Amino acid sequence: MRENKDTAERREEFVEAAEKLFKENGVVETTINAIVKELDVAKGLFYYYFQSKDDVIDAISEKYNQSFRKALQRAMHNDDYDERLEQYLESVIVSFKTMWNNLHGESEDIDLSILATRTMEEAKETASSLLRDLLEEGNASSILDIHYPKYYAEMIISGIADLIGRNDADMDEIRKMIRDLIERSRKEK
Repeated sequence: MRENKDTAERREEFVEAAEKLFKENGVVETTINAIVKELDVAKGLFYYYFQSKDDVIDAISEKYNQSFRKALQRAMHNDDYDERLEQYLESVIVSFKTMWNNLHGESEDIDLSILATRTMEEAKETASSLLRDLLEEGNASSILDIHYPKYYAEMIISGIADLIGRNDADMDEIRKMIRDLIERSRKEK
């Protein structure tokens, strides 16, 4: 006899099953029928938790971004501005690397682009907002002299995410590029 599971636990089972199938078959190729078959449950149960496959994609994206946000928030708890900025940027680099690793299928021909696009756009927005706040703080403290902190942050975060996603630069090269950009923005004393 099947035991009843609480709503959050059952919903998470659907998310995990869909994520597994997406990585095996691709997002487009994975059907709701495949997800319910993976869990051996009635299709109606899927619709109790989600209105569509799109909702499951959003739930997986949210799962990745929740982990991403937590990692970035942990880096923001240092009183020293320079150390906090350094920890934050390191956390961004490592978190984007982790996220990109999660957004790959089991083989090169598995298409997770729908999931990857949603997930990365939200992550970039989150990371840019936090970096903008840090840059504005640096300006207010006369540490930095950045005229457009919002756009500067978006440029840095998009650059990090794209370089990591395309494997165009290794982690150390990305760290050096970001440090160079920040150093050029320091106010002369």
